[in-house]
Amino acid sequence: MDLRGRSIRTLAWLGDAEFEREVRLRLAQRGDYPTDRLHAMKARIVCAEAQADMLAALESELDEVETGVVRRGRNVSPKASGRAVRDVRAYRAATGLEALVGHWCYGDPAARARFEALVIPKLEAAIDAVLAATARPVRST
Repeated sequence: MDLRGRSIRTLAWLGDAEFEREVRLRLAQRGDYPTDRLHAMKARIVCAEAQADMLAALESELDEVETGVVRRGRNVSPKASGRAVRDVRAYRAATGLEALVGHWCYGDPAARARFEALVIPKLEAAIDAVLAATARPVRST
């Protein structure tokens, strides 16, 4: 089912769900942590600022069509109501990334390979960093 013709907001909505699903799955594969800790780790990767950083790291590898999807996603205005948007620039970049993920994951099946090649290695590195930052120190007795 090719959903790439949907509105950019719909692509971003789908991409947001897919990105979070990937993060949750990959965190769960790393260990059996308490769910509150899983949630906290997930939140550090799925937040707008982290997604904006991820987009910045992969933008140079995007083709013209992908760059257009990101541009359209960035141009989506944040809702006036709802959660407070701390950093509008980061929020817009995150929406661009989410639209791109939706474009890759809910369109041509071959496009999923771009997601796997460009996003997954960066996602794994982000998970490694979060796990290292949240490691509980071992008590010495």
